[in-house]
Amino acid sequence: MITPPTKSTARPRLTTLVTVGVAATVLLSVLCLLVLVSHFATDYAEREAGQRLQQLSWQMRDALDRVVQKATGDVQLLTELPQVRDASSPADIRQVLESLQKTFPDYAWIGLANPDGTVYAATQGLLEGQDVSERAWFKGGRDKLYAGDFHPATLLGKKLPYSADPWRFVDAAGPVRRSDGSYRGVLCVHMSWGWARRLVGTILAPADRQYSADIFVVRGDGTVMLGPKGMEEQKISSDSLARSQSGTPGSVKETWADGRNYLTGFSRTGKHDDPATLAWSVLVRQPEDVALAGAHALERQILLLGAILGLAMALAASAVARRLAGPLNALSRNIEQRSAATASTADLPEIVQIDSFHEAQVLSRALAELVHNERGHLATLRGLNEKLESTVAERTREIARKALQLERALAQEQSTQLLLQERAAELRAILDNAHDAFIALDPGGVVLDWNRQAEKLMGWTRAEVIGQPLAAMVLPPLLRRAYERDMRQLADAGAGSTTVLNRRIELTLHNRECQELDVEVSLAYVPRSSGHLFIAFLHDISERKSLFASMEAMALRDTLTGLPNRRALMQALTEAIQRANRLRQSCAVFFLDLDRFKQVNDRYGHEEGDELLRQFAERVLHTVRKTDTVGRLAGDEFIVILENLHSDSAAQETADKLAPALRQPFTLKTATVTLSASIGIAIHHPDDPQDIETLLSRADRAMYLNKQQTRQLQAQR
Repeated sequence: MITPPTKSTARPRLTTLVTVGVAATVLLSVLCLLVLVSHFATDYAEREAGQRLQQLSWQMRDALDRVVQKATGDVQLLTELPQVRDASSPADIRQVLESLQKTFPDYAWIGLANPDGTVYAATQGLLEGQDVSERAWFKGGRDKLYAGDFHPATLLGKKLPYSADPWRFVDAAGPVRRSDGSYRGVLCVHMSWGWARRLVGTILAPADRQYSADIFVVRGDGTVMLGPKGMEEQKISSDSLARSQSGTPGSVKETWADGRNYLTGFSRTGKHDDPATLAWSVLVRQPEDVALAGAHALERQILLLGAILGLAMALAASAVARRLAGPLNALSRNIEQRSAATASTADLPEIVQIDSFHEAQVLSRALAELVHNERGHLATLRGLNEKLESTVAERTREIARKALQLERALAQEQSTQLLLQERAAELRAILDNAHDAFIALDPGGVVLDWNRQAEKLMGWTRAEVIGQPLAAMVLPPLLRRAYERDMRQLADAGAGSTTVLNRRIELTLHNRECQELDVEVSLAYVPRSSGHLFIAFLHDISERKSLFASMEAMALRDTLTGLPNRRALMQALTEAIQRANRLRQSCAVFFLDLDRFKQVNDRYGHEEGDELLRQFAERVLHTVRKTDTVGRLAGDEFIVILENLHSDSAAQETADKLAPALRQPFTLKTATVTLSASIGIAIHHPDDPQDIETLLSRADRAMYLNKQQTRQLQAQR
């Protein structure tokens, strides 16, 4: 009997698949190109904008430096003029000063102060006779050229003409000496801050203003001296400001206090350690979206071009696919007609021979041969069907006989199964009431059985763990691979293995709460007809391990200070020397002895002496690095182990930091005492012998030498 073919679900046509595939490929290529171009275009735009802003900051920096240098140069020129150095009256000096002020109107005030700080002569006579000895420019310009930082007008604020902006000055001052070399006084120039505002207008091109570029001039304390409206004389903090103060120019992308992202170019004015220059930070910022507007426009153009190209390629692919799929469509219609015809139809449609292209021609011929072969197979199948029916009748009679035999065997098996269930119930009762946890595992480590004590010990119920791998639940990740290897070796060796079987071993497992659990395990191998299994009994030894650990910790700790004792120090020093040799770095040992401790102990009692030792230990521990080891050797003698020293001077630097900390007063219960400590230093280099006794002896000798030197100095005083 031939089963009619089932009706298939509708599938998309080849034309549609080719069209969608080509369009998707084009769009995907365009998107990949867009991502690539976007990355490089954005990166290029950021670099270009950063360089432009950095160049603007350089221009502003150089302009500020030139103005300050011009002012200090004018001061130096005035101090060398005979009309100023040897003038006999304030009017003569005032005439020279006012002449310079007319040439440079930004010089709001120029004056000469006597050595006692009174103004001898000044432009327009302002402040003449006033005491300026406490002014920064007077103190800084007494013996060298001096440039004073941005500051408000104090004495001159009400005497100068009205200005829309408050008067702010930058000073330039220098000493004046007469022709005979005697000291004449200090000459000072107050420059108004208006010249800096005009500099911004000349440096920022119209295009920079259009793209919202802002220039900031910031004082060393973060105060904005020059900037956008509303931000002047406000303090700011930014990454660019911190980098510019380090002296290195550059540019950076950052977020300012207004929450917007900016590209900022930065530089610093002045020269290091030159009092005649001023160290200001020059920041030029531009909003990130404005700086990268060109790159974003390019992305939109690429996306539009990709959409147009994808649509055009889809239309072209649709036309080509229709032409290529025409012969296949004709062949598929012919096959559908044959599928729709009934099996009793005498004349089934013949397969059409297609000569369009090679693949379609081969397919049509193959289908025609397949139909011819199908007719022969149908005739053979009818003969086999008749033979099958007779064979089925004979097999049915044989199955009936076997069924009767099977029924008898099942009855016997049921009685045996009942007996096994009784024995299993007895064994289960014994295991559930055992004091140790019982676990049965197959050769792969999967749990087969789990008693009640195992549920209490590990936290999982029996139903939760049956069929689960034991290692994944109770073993730490680092031990699982070793466990799997040992299980394979046990499976291969069987009962003949004496390494683990029938012995008690200690392991650290994880319970359900991922807490570490120390247990004693006894493992046995049980052979079976279908293989073998392992059974394990687990006994909780956490309390015993905890007791041993606490006893060992007490043996390595000093009971008074809680620091490592002599035994622990010897172990730590040995390990430190080994690490130093392995890493090719030096380590050092400090031998500390508390001076005059016996006097404190005798005067105030042993309890106060013990409190002094505890405070001393805590102060040493908090002064050195956390990676260094501090321990008590005996009495008032302490040891400090320093590791990872790049040079011998690093050990001395730590000792120099430790000595003043130990000289601070110690507040006890009944008194406050001030002591000092003698420190001996011994350094171990990678190529030195690994002898800790020699190293400690060297540190001890160095400590006693330090104590003797301290006593000699005290005796000389």
